[in-house]
Amino acid sequence: MESVNNDLVFGASGRIGDMLVFRQRGGKTFISKRPKKQEVSDSEDQVAVKERFKEGVLYAKAVVADPVRKAVYQAKSHALLSAYNLALADYYKAPEIKSINTEGYTGRSGDEIAIRAIDDFKVDKVHVTIKGSDNVEIENGLAVVGPNGIDWLYMSTEDNPTPSGSKVIVKASDLPGNVTAAEYLITL
Repeated sequence: MESVNNDLVFGASGRIGDMLVFRQRGGKTFISKRPKKQEVSDSEDQVAVKERFKEGVLYAKAVVADPVRKAVYQAKSHALLSAYNLALADYYKAPEIKSINTEGYTGRSGDEIAIRAIDDFKVDKVHVTIKGSDNVEIENGLAVVGPNGIDWLYMSTEDNPTPSGSKVIVKASDLPGNVTAAEYLITL
């Protein structure tokens, strides 16, 4: 309903109780029944997104409450992006394993495996497991970050008499604890 030249409702906006709503559009006052809110329940995906966001907020709050962890994020923050926002964004993105290079691995102790792992903020650690062709674990341990800051180097500690058909399983994790895993089959 439109009200024209009515001094009583001219310029009115808002609602009266649970019945009427006054709106202004183009200099005119419109009166309508108050819309009823429909009860909409969240889908499973929406519930999962909301839960993940709550967890991210808790992580970011914990980071800014800890001076040591806050300093790590603060070092990369700027005027438009605070340590809190960086931590929240970091919580959402798991690291990526771009490549597993086994060219330097021949099955001998001391051989090197290079892993390229990246993250939007920082890869915290890279764990390597080597399983023989029979799927029995030969060794596992942590790789160390290489001089370029992107590649992680794992030095084998055990001899593997049959490296062909063995598997290298890599797990990269970031500061919030997101983990990405990748597997590489060795063929010599």
